[in-house]
Amino acid sequence: MMARYEINYLDGTTDTVTAEGVEYDTEAGDYTFFTQGQVVALAPVTNVRSVIRHEVGANG
Repeated sequence: MMARYEINYLDGTTDTVTAEGVEYDTEAGDYTFFTQGQVVALAPVTNVRSVIRHEVGANG
């Protein structure tokens, strides 16, 4: 199921990523967002304040 992830950065900016899931990659030091096994976005953990998941319903 797809979700919309709100990424809040330490500098006060935000970004939105639509993906099936997110994993923290300890070796790379980033959050890896993926859909159907493909990486759709990366967010370096040193710049991220929070990642909030919002479910995407039938109406988007």
